[in-house]
Amino acid sequence: MGRQFWIAIAFSLLLGWLPLLHAEPPSAPLLRIETGSHLALITRVSSDRAGRWLLTSSEDKTARLWDAASGDLISVLRPPIGVGSLGALYASALSPDGKLAALGGNSGFTPNSHSLYLFDRASGRLPAKSTVSGLEAPITQLAWSRDSTLIAVGLRQEGLRVFTRTLDFVGSDPEYNEAVYGADFAADGRLVTASPDGGLRLYATADGRLRRIARQRMPGKPYAVAFSPDGSMIAVGYQNLARVDVLSGSDLDLLHSATVAGNGNLGRVVWARDGRVLFAGGTARSHDRFTLYAIPGAGRGSPREIGAFANIIVALAPLRDGVAAVTAEPSWASFDAVGHPLLKVTAQGADFRDTGKDFKLSADGLSVAFPMARGKGGPLLFDGARGELRADSRAELPPHSSTAKLSAPRLPEEAHLPLSDWRNSTNPKFGALALPLAPGDVSHSVAVSADRSRFVLGSEWFLRAFDRHGSALWEQRTPGAVWAVNVSDDGRWAVAALGDGTIRWFRMEDGREEMALFVHADRKRWILWTPAGYYDTSPGGEDLIGWHLNRGYNQAADFFSVGRFRDRFYRPDILRHTLRIGDEVEAISLAQSERGEPLATAAGRAAARSSPPPRPGVVSGQGGGAAVAKILPPVIELQSDGLVETTERSVPVRFRLRSPADAPVTEVKVRVNDKLEQTLSENALRGIRGESHEIQVSVPPGDGEIRLYAANRNAKSEAAVVRVRRSAVPGKLPSVRYEKLYSLIVGISQYPGDWALELSDKDARDFHQHMAGQAGKLYGQSISRLLLNQDATRGKILEGLAWLRKSVGEKDAGMLFLAGHGDTVGGAYYFIPGDPGALPAHAGVGGSQEFEDWKAKNAAQRWVSGDEIARTLLGLKGRAAFFIDTCHSGITARPGQSTNPDLTRALNEINEERGVIVFASSAGRELSQESREWGNGAFTKAIIEGIRGKADLRNDGLIRPTLLQAYVTDRVRELTDNKQRPVMFNVGIDDPIAVRSP
Repeated sequence: MGRQFWIAIAFSLLLGWLPLLHAEPPSAPLLRIETGSHLALITRVSSDRAGRWLLTSSEDKTARLWDAASGDLISVLRPPIGVGSLGALYASALSPDGKLAALGGNSGFTPNSHSLYLFDRASGRLPAKSTVSGLEAPITQLAWSRDSTLIAVGLRQEGLRVFTRTLDFVGSDPEYNEAVYGADFAADGRLVTASPDGGLRLYATADGRLRRIARQRMPGKPYAVAFSPDGSMIAVGYQNLARVDVLSGSDLDLLHSATVAGNGNLGRVVWARDGRVLFAGGTARSHDRFTLYAIPGAGRGSPREIGAFANIIVALAPLRDGVAAVTAEPSWASFDAVGHPLLKVTAQGADFRDTGKDFKLSADGLSVAFPMARGKGGPLLFDGARGELRADSRAELPPHSSTAKLSAPRLPEEAHLPLSDWRNSTNPKFGALALPLAPGDVSHSVAVSADRSRFVLGSEWFLRAFDRHGSALWEQRTPGAVWAVNVSDDGRWAVAALGDGTIRWFRMEDGREEMALFVHADRKRWILWTPAGYYDTSPGGEDLIGWHLNRGYNQAADFFSVGRFRDRFYRPDILRHTLRIGDEVEAISLAQSERGEPLATAAGRAAARSSPPPRPGVVSGQGGGAAVAKILPPVIELQSDGLVETTERSVPVRFRLRSPADAPVTEVKVRVNDKLEQTLSENALRGIRGESHEIQVSVPPGDGEIRLYAANRNAKSEAAVVRVRRSAVPGKLPSVRYEKLYSLIVGISQYPGDWALELSDKDARDFHQHMAGQAGKLYGQSISRLLLNQDATRGKILEGLAWLRKSVGEKDAGMLFLAGHGDTVGGAYYFIPGDPGALPAHAGVGGSQEFEDWKAKNAAQRWVSGDEIARTLLGLKGRAAFFIDTCHSGITARPGQSTNPDLTRALNEINEERGVIVFASSAGRELSQESREWGNGAFTKAIIEGIRGKADLRNDGLIRPTLLQAYVTDRVRELTDNKQRPVMFNVGIDDPIAVRSP
């Protein structure tokens, strides 16, 4: 009996002992970036037989399921992960029947024990008994048989394994000298594999066993293989050749070849569904772009360029009528059968490659200027002292900064240091000394300190510091390539721009990471956080990072955005102190002291500071993952499909609830588009905890989105989302219309003394007039309550909020407009009403300790809380919209001090369920401006102009939220010389908010 037989027997026996082999992944919550797209190289792409879905996997440790027709993200699949590269996904495959998503990669939580995961495509869950553990090496390739009954698993070492879809072992072939990167099945069960060891191997599986029936030595290093649809031919792409070979599917004889000019390879190949065209790509370039080729005549014709990318093409997949390509940008794109582009989904963060001298830093390291991508838009400036992001074509700090100059990195030649061969090199040198790099590491960037005593070197995996003699001082593993680095003039900070789109602050003394910044590709949303998870953010930025919680080696992980823990971790004060002090632990103690909170002991602070520098994904300091694990929100697990095509008026949604034992679910809200459709109370949920439950959800006649939220005493869950697509809906869909518009409109100018404003009451009157004019148009009736100045008492505003909650029905809309003063107490937002006692009798005390003490004592009883506003808007059964213009209180500050309230927290709370369209006059800490010349505040003036028609950018007479946002943003910036930037949240259902009015 041969070696292959005994290995198969041994592996079969091994499977029976898998419970003893597996190791549990880290239990501590890990901070992760989440933007709705991949952050790192996309490793594989596949589609189902019908071409309805696309599955992508990435080194960012997630797999994502996409609607192939629209490019919409349907779900994120999260297997267990660890630190460093542990959890990176190198392979994925969607079963042809579209029911299972196979994932694998570096999952060895103990050495030589990796896992294969089979996720349920419809729900995104990892069902019981859907994991194989104990694989001896990382998984590098996965392929399904055409009938979805077998899964081939290629390993980095140890060759090939084949399992059934129920994970019964079929067979193996360990006789490979390199990884298996290519694998594909023919319809009759034949399996072909490719490996850079030079061998192409052909197997039979039709009899329920794996038998090698042919092996062919190839002229290069085979990388990808694909059977033609009829199984008669096999296309082969090479790791080292710009050539595609087409072989006989029966005996592997060469039939014909296709080549392209230039360097690079055509390592990725796939056939069109009809077999007439062969698609190929890889590292081959044309006009300095990585090119996707279509080769007609079943690979016999001349290659034709149909797509080009900024980074290498990593994998291809056939679609129903075309092809999908994924890249290391990271991005994915689709093309039709003749090569016309259809969709492109790109990364939603910064691309810092070639940033170089454009990565500028203030002398104290608190502020940084950077481009989001080379040649795309002007630089952005993040002002760490104020927690603000803004576009600035000159990349200069405002006069308020004590260190207003921004400096580019000092290069070795400028500092007269003998550092050479450091740019994109595997062998950087200091004089004749080779600087230490890990095997396979590549250096990319360098910066020298102002006193020339030290320099930092950024590479693919590390940031390293050296002294003036080239001796190593420290090294820090980074979660992405260090494309640019700079050292602050004061010598405290090394600030690096990384391949994951983050900018990170490392202490020059020891390399400890203290801060990270992520800016979204929209150039508006951002979040800044410490390793322990304390954060500051823009409105709408809380969804950009979250906590990943492993639940075991064979269970899908949970993920919670940081906003679910807002009350504990939204601490702009800690972020400011950390940047200034350079020590997160001391910053936490200082912030606690300022708030009168219990302080950590000196021994505790010393222990936190003496701990090893945190690795990527590992939390440290006070709070952090340990605290998160004690205050978890519930989880809604969908057990029905996340994308439904229907012609029915209602959709069944099946789900299961999970929640900590000490925090049971108290309610479940169901939203359809932006409306509250139904609420399941605690009593209604009592009998279904831990059990599957099904509800019928009414849906509108057009495409829509159902979102389910659960709540417990800790927080609200992440949304469970079901997208509804209308296919062949008979008859004409009715136009959007609401029976009634209920509006509560509040404007207060007549505050006492120096608190007085000029135009807030006029803003409210003008807004009221224009929305009343919508009666008989978009809204059947317009019913409003207008409260001005002394009539806008706390009691009347609270009564008006209750009136909105009671009045707005399922077919109605509710609006709230607030103009006046607002402020924060303990991080919570309040609107200041017009009562005589709503402000202290002594005028001009804004920002003083006297006023702060007065607020702490009186605000809750005399002002209107943001919680009450949020509860009202999120509780409306119909559509809800909120217009807020309350950042005026800076006029009462002492010279050089701003007391304008931080609206960020309040706006993020209101937007938490994505159930309210929110227009805010300015970003979280900016002042809103008004002028007699304009006749209104800048914000209200722009809103009214937009409704009158200037936001009718489609010329169809309808004012949609996104179009109104675009107009208002540009108009307010124009009026205020870019000093005020409006903020808008929208749920993604862009139904009109008004009809153009004269």
